[in-house]
This record gives sequence, C-alpha cells and structure tokens, in this order.
Amino acid sequence: MKNQDHKELNYFEYWTRRNFLKAAGVWAGAGILQPLFPLIGAGKSIAAAYPDEVLSIEKYTKGRVKPGMVISKSNAELVKDICTEGLYTELTRGREIKIDTTTLRVEAFTPQPWIEATLRNKGQAVLDNKGQLRSKDGRPWIGGTPFPEAKSALEIMWNQLINFRRYDDEVEPFREVVIDGSGTILRRVAGYFVTIYTNARTAVDPRPIVPAYKDELYRVGLTFVEPFDVYGLSIVTTGFYDAAKDIELTGYIPNLRRVRRLPSTQRFEPPGPYNVYYSSDISLHNDPILSWNWKLIETKPMLLPSPVNVGAFAPGATEKDFVFPYAENQKYPRTTWELRPEVVVVEGASDLPGNPYSRKRLYYDVITSRAVCAETWDKQGKLFKFMTYFFGSFEYAGGKANAEAGLSFANVQTDTHSNIWIFPEIGGVKFALNVGTKTEDWFTDRAMISRARR
Repeated sequence: MKNQDHKELNYFEYWTRRNFLKAAGVWAGAGILQPLFPLIGAGKSIAAAYPDEVLSIEKYTKGRVKPGMVISKSNAELVKDICTEGLYTELTRGREIKIDTTTLRVEAFTPQPWIEATLRNKGQAVLDNKGQLRSKDGRPWIGGTPFPEAKSALEIMWNQLINFRRYDDEVEPFREVVIDGSGTILRRVAGYFVTIYTNARTAVDPRPIVPAYKDELYRVGLTFVEPFDVYGLSIVTTGFYDAAKDIELTGYIPNLRRVRRLPSTQRFEPPGPYNVYYSSDISLHNDPILSWNWKLIETKPMLLPSPVNVGAFAPGATEKDFVFPYAENQKYPRTTWELRPEVVVVEGASDLPGNPYSRKRLYYDVITSRAVCAETWDKQGKLFKFMTYFFGSFEYAGGKANAEAGLSFANVQTDTHSNIWIFPEIGGVKFALNVGTKTEDWFTDRAMISRARR
C-alpha cells in the first residue's frame, strides 16, 4: 500500500508541476478533478475542480513563494518557471510585483451578463469548414464565451476575441505615459478608448446583433485630447465578423480636417510618437483570427494579474501600492499577480503584409476564458514586446465593474514602456459600460469631426 501511495504521489506531482499538455494529450481540460463550468453555473468556487497544489502558490513552490511576498530582481529566480518570458525579463531589470492568493470566483474578472450568456448558450457554438464561428442554426454567435471547454487553439482564439472586454460597449478615458529605459518620460498622452461590439451582445439592446452593422464584430476608436499637437486625432479600427476579412482603418487628421481611409498595414505602426504599441496590439490581438495560424504549446499553472489591480479607481493609492497605481515616473508600476491553476499557451504566426512579428504567444486562463498577457518576437526570433491588460473589480459612478483598469506595453529590446491607465473622467467624458453607446456617436465622419479641435 505504501508503494502504491508513493507511485500516486509521484504521478500527481508530475501532473501538477511538469506539463499538463504532455500528461493529458492535446488538452488538459476545463477543470482537472471535475468539470469547471457546473461549479460556475451554481455560483460556487472553482476550488473543487483543481488539486490544492495548483490553487496555492505556497504549496506549488514548496514554501519558497507565499502570498504577500514581493518578487523583484533579487528573488526573481523563485518564479521563473511560472512566469512568461517577458515578465521574468522585466523582473530581472527592476520590476516589482506582489504575490496574492488565487482568486477562486470567475465573477471577480467577468461581468455577470457574460457569465449568464456563457452558461445559457453552452454547446451551441460550432466552427464551419473554414474555421468561422457560428451558432448551430447557422446564425452568428449569440453571446457569451462560445467554447467554455475549448479543445483547439482556434476555439480559444474565438473565446478570446468574440468580445475581449465582455461588455457590449465601453467608454474609457485614459492617460498614457511613455517612458524609456533610463526613466525619462518621452511623452504624456490623454484621450478616449471607445469600443462597441455589434455581434454577440449580451446586455444592451439591440441584442445579440445591431442590424445596421450585422457584418461587423466591433469598432474600436482611439481619440487623443492631449498633447495639443494630436488633439482630435482619431483612429477607428473596424473588425468584421468574417474572421478572414481584413480589418479597416479610418483616421481623422485634424490638420487636414478630413477623414481618410488608412492602409490596413498601418495597424502595425505606432499611433503616435514613441508609442510602444500598434493598433494591431489592442486587445492583445487586433487582426482577423483566420489570417493567422494557431497552435497549442503547453498548459500549466502560471502567474497572471490579480483583480486587485484597479489603477486610478483605487482611492488614495500611492506609488508604493501594488494595485497598478497611476505613477508617471515609474517605468514599472507596482502590480499584484497570482497563480492561475490552468493556463494554456497559444502561439500564432502570420505572413500578413507589414506584420513585424515572427510569432505571438497568448497566455489563456481557462477559468476566465481570456488571455491578459501576450508576447511577440521579431523577425529575427528575438523577444520583442510584452503586453499586459489589468482587469480589476472596482466601483465607479455607474456601479460595480469587472473591467479593464489599465494596460502596459513593454518593448523589451529598448526597455521602453507605454503605461496606460483608465480614469473615471477626463475632459468631461466619463468612464461608462453597457450604456448603449452608438456608432454614430463616435465613429462616423461627422462624429470624429465634432470631437476635434476647432
């Protein structure tokens, strides 16, 4: 009996520590000890779906890492095996993160209407022979995560991008600080991100589709109000429901007072001076899904951001707090991370014209059905960018949110960062979620001109 127990212990240690993917075949599954989504549907903790070892970073690391610890250059080696390459690189350069306990409830990351739609529509999603997402009756997808128990990289990417933010519409006033490797601030920017999903809507009528824009999946608008040289500059990205169709870019140029159709290859260029990110990096992946080839790499426990990272929505937060505080002079704002028990590494590659990346990796949390970290490599195969979205649970003027509080783009080759914080209000424009924002309010020629400087 003792020998049998010893063998089981060794296998269990292999299962949880080494590599889920090699032990389980192609896919480890949504939950290891029991299916995950019945627990979520019953409003329960996900703890019963996983062994204790992957729910406790202290147990997983055999006591070397504990909640409350600060990981920095001096002890980064302790978490190397559960970091993305980009995060580990930044830790060795001076980034500091705090370790928290694993969040066991999916509603800490995801709004309730999206969870309800996922549970209600489970089993109704299919991919046609081209890889396009449909409902079983042939219609476009009707809302929620299409494949909560995804079995392929392509299903994961549909889960990721059918609605990355999980809200039908968002207005996000933001401030951005671009800071170089020496700590010099290169540029301060302010403006608005506005996102409208026109398919797979779950909370705001008309749903699940806006009939006038039934062929689109989303529009994302980026409008600048600071500094003055770009005041009124707007860039609108239109993504189509047909995942093989190239995106469209439209820009309003204040100096010309004209709206211009931009080459789609400009999504692989910075929207402004010194910006680390491209339009194609928004939502971690802002290109047609079917124009890339995707594969599964591995599945394992990994460090991902905690929902305590609420940025400018944390009243009284200082630069010393690990909540992604607004900190202009910090190249690495302090943030909190936690062990997520089941993370799938998905890799994509594409020969799209203008694409500067040889490959991209997304780190997909099976429990939340979303990746919030990604990395890209340049054409020489060298690590290029490390990208992180911080989704937090916070209160704002409209109520409670489980939404994006900020994001950070790092060029690890130059050690330059674009750190972006979402704010409750900037210039009279307030943060808003699911309020029925219309395309005509932001994305038409007239709307862009009306918001530009006179």
